[in-house]
Order: sequence, then C-alpha cells, then structure tokens
Amino acid sequence: MFRGVLERQAGAGSGSGPSAFNKHFGRSLDLIHRLQLDRKLDKHEGCVNTVAFTQDGERLVSGSDDLYVNVWNWQTGETAFGFHSGHRNNVFQAKTLPESANKTIVTCAADGQVRAAFISEDGHAETKKLAKHSGRAHKVALEPDQPNCFLSSGEDGAVISFDMRSKKSVKLLVCKTQSGQADAAARPLSLNSIHCNPCRPWQFTVAGGDAYVRVYDRRKAEAASCSGEEEQEDAAASTRSFAAALATPVRKLAPKHMQNDEAGNAARHAHVTCANFSRQGEIVATYNDEKIYLFAPEGSTQDRGRSRPPSGPVASPAKRVKTGNLDEGEQEEQVREAGEPRKTERQAQQAEADEIAAERSSTSAAMEHWRSSLIDDEVIQSYSGHLNSDTVKGVSFMGLADEYVVSGSDCGHVYIWSKHDGRLQKLVKGDRRVVNCLEPHPYLPATLATSGIEHDIKIWTPTAEQARPPGKEAEELLARNTSQGARDSRVRVNQVMLTPQIIAQLMRMQAMHRAPRRRDDSREDQGDHEEEESEDDEDPANSRDVPDPRDCIIS
Repeated sequence: MFRGVLERQAGAGSGSGPSAFNKHFGRSLDLIHRLQLDRKLDKHEGCVNTVAFTQDGERLVSGSDDLYVNVWNWQTGETAFGFHSGHRNNVFQAKTLPESANKTIVTCAADGQVRAAFISEDGHAETKKLAKHSGRAHKVALEPDQPNCFLSSGEDGAVISFDMRSKKSVKLLVCKTQSGQADAAARPLSLNSIHCNPCRPWQFTVAGGDAYVRVYDRRKAEAASCSGEEEQEDAAASTRSFAAALATPVRKLAPKHMQNDEAGNAARHAHVTCANFSRQGEIVATYNDEKIYLFAPEGSTQDRGRSRPPSGPVASPAKRVKTGNLDEGEQEEQVREAGEPRKTERQAQQAEADEIAAERSSTSAAMEHWRSSLIDDEVIQSYSGHLNSDTVKGVSFMGLADEYVVSGSDCGHVYIWSKHDGRLQKLVKGDRRVVNCLEPHPYLPATLATSGIEHDIKIWTPTAEQARPPGKEAEELLARNTSQGARDSRVRVNQVMLTPQIIAQLMRMQAMHRAPRRRDDSREDQGDHEEEESEDDEDPANSRDVPDPRDCIIS
C-alpha cells in the first residue's frame, strides 16, 4: 500500500490516478483490519438512536431520547448546531435531505410523528409536523432520484410518501399480516424498516413484525396527494383507490425455514429488525434471535447466465467454418486455413450445430452449479456470531463497492463480515451494553459511525499502526454468543409477546376487578378521553408522552 501511495503522489505507474487508487486500495481488507476508535462525540443526554452522514460526508446528524437533534463536524468532534426536534418521545431517525445544503432535516420518533426542521443561516431551527403514524414511526428513507422526496414507515404498517416541494403527503399502503386469515381479518404489520433501491429508484423494501422482507414497486399505482385537515376525507377516498395496486409486493423474501406453511402459519416466531439494499440491488436483513441473511438481486437467479455467461468450451474461429454462402474455391481456401479436411455443406452445418449445443450444455451446467451454491432459492449468504435479541438492531453494507456487511450486537461489539463468503473480518467493542446503529461514510473507505445504549457516538477510522484481524478472543466471543442465542431462542418460543397495549389492557382489567363500579365511571372515562385529546394541542417542546420502559433500548 505504501508503494501505491508514493506512485499516486508522483503520478508514476499505470493506474496511479486518484480514482484508480481509491478503487484498488479503498477496498483493501487491510483497512478493515486497521479499524480503530478515532473519537467520541458526546453531547446527548440520552441513548443515541440514529446517526447519519450528510450526502457530502462533511457532517453527521444524530437523534436521541433527549428529543434533540445534533449536527456534528465529526472530524473535530464539535457540534455545528443542535435543536429540539419538536417530538414528544424518543427520536428514532434523522436524515438530511440531499441538495438542501444540509439545511432541511427530516425526523421520525416514538410519538408517531414525522417532522421536518428548516435551518436558517444563523443555526436556528424551525420544525413542522408533516404527518403522524398511529404507532411509533421507526424509519425514514430518502428516494435516490428525488432529492425533495422521502418515505416513512411505522408500527401501524403504513408507508407514507412526502414531497417537500408541495408540502403534501400520501399514504401509499398499509402492510398487513397474512397468517392464514381472510384479508378482512388481517391486521396491520408493525414495520421496523424501510429503504429505497439505489439500482431501481421506483422500488422500496419494508420489513418488521414477521419473517418476510417485502419489495414494492411504486410504478404500479398513481399517486394521490393530500395536504391539510380539510382534505382528509377526499384523501382517504383517493388513497383507497390506488393503494390496492401497491398492496401486493413484487418480491416477498424469507429464508426457507422461516417461511409460512400452506395454511399461512409462521414456521417459527421471527421478525426482521432492519433490511437494506446494496448498490447492486442485493438485500441484507437482520432477524431477532437469528442470523443475518443476504438475498439475491431481482432476476439474478433466473438471468445470471445472460448477464454474466459462465466460461465454457468455445469453438475457435478456425473451426467455425461456414460454407453456405461460399463458392467451391472459397470453401477450399477456408478449409486449408483451418487445417482440416474439406467438408460438405451439410457436414459443416452439423459440426457448427454440435458446437453450439456443447456450449449451451456447458452454460447450463455452470448455471446449475451457481444455483446449487445458494443457501436456498433467494439467499446468497448468511452471517452469524452476533446477538440480536434485546433491541431493534440495524444492519448495513460497508465499503466502496458494498463488499462488507456490518452489524451491532447485544454483546456491545461491532461485527464486520466479508459479504461474499460470510467470514468475520473485524470485531471491535462499540458500547458497554448494546450497539444498535451503524452508518458507513458515503465515500471514505473503512470509516464508520456507531451508537447504542451509551449517550455518545463513536467514530471509527482505519488508522491503527498494525492490522489486527479477529483472533482467539473473537472465536471465544462468537462461541459464547452462539450458545446464548440458542438459549434466548428457546425461551422466546414459549413466551407470549406483551406489547404496551396488552399491558395497559391487563392493568385496566386488574383495576376494574379490585375497585367497585360507580355510577359516574362513564363520566370519568369521558373526562380522561377529553384530557388525552387536549394533549395534542400542547407545545411539544414542553410536553412528552409517557415513555415506554423499553424506549431507551429500542431505536
């Protein structure tokens, strides 16, 4: 590598330009092995649930349980500015819209709101509510070819589209479960994740409360927009008219052992905490109490032979003798050049047909070999050794060509695997308890931001003096995690998932059982309902929803 740096600086050697240098050395495994903690960004007063680099890579945006959003000069460790998000509960994601000069930041949170912050030149932020999910809103996704547009998803199963130019929002669809029930009885599927395909910008993927990663195509429906409370009724009617076209995903992916049976019943209790596209159109998905899986790009299992034909015996030009349109003298000359005895026209055509058949047979055999290397019909690779049990973990691609997969873990470590062979290449301690969020730099190789339960953000760079691949300690940790993961999975199979709504209902039932009924109960209930409705009119900066005990560890 040192010699390559000298050649780049001196302009010597072939392929010594900046782009060639980045392509060759930016993908070097040595950089991953030299990854180490560069600095900590410490200003939040709660768990940091989201970190995201700006499009130019100069700033880092973070959001926290303290309801604040900070914009960092991550290379110096200082904040450029920070502001109250306007949310009433934990901020789950914050992203800067491209081509906004880092002046427009969109956020979503546990209060269900999707908000936008508009930053003035003096650093003052004005925030505005754009829409509200009926459950927590976990993620927003920027659209690759539309710098003013983005999507949001939440626990109500809804996907909402936003266009900042017109200040309008559209409910594209409500994702529902399919557990052997009739469509009318199907309930909304809680969504943890949403991401847009950089290869096919009209596609997006969602994942959450079951084992399936769903891919939708926006071209299947005409957009109907709504803005303001006065248009809600018309918007609801128009939304129903086109949402049905998006209700069926173009792809529905899950490892075979997690797929539903013929009756629609889940093979095992598993759900996706995060799913993202790569630059090549692959999808990586991380599951609770399970592995991380890499799904093949659309059409690759059927069309791979056409896009990248496998090598096989190809007839040389000398052997490919065509005689149909040649006179006798030309035939004799061509045969002499080929070094073969003269053939009749029929013999030459038959020989060529045999060679083409041989080539096709070789191609078919190579295709079958490639398909047999798949874990199942769609899964290319899997990654293991981490723990994903207690929180909603993120997963991401890393590298200039997305050649690595990176994830956090309940053991507090950051895991980096080679994408193609699934080998663990780096293991670093990222938190005393849990690492949830991971954000690779958009163009700097082996540069990463992470966060978790602790109140700081950690920046990782390839600056270690010596390369340190995983060693014996990593093997011991992976063995412990595998054993712990197996125990957690067995315990969860026999558990009933207690959601906050179920707990609240149980507490109400217990209170009704203990306290005698009074005639004015209905009046008290009505007063409580009116009090709840009035909360929406309070200043969000001075009010906060009652937090769920798990809020600090769910992002």
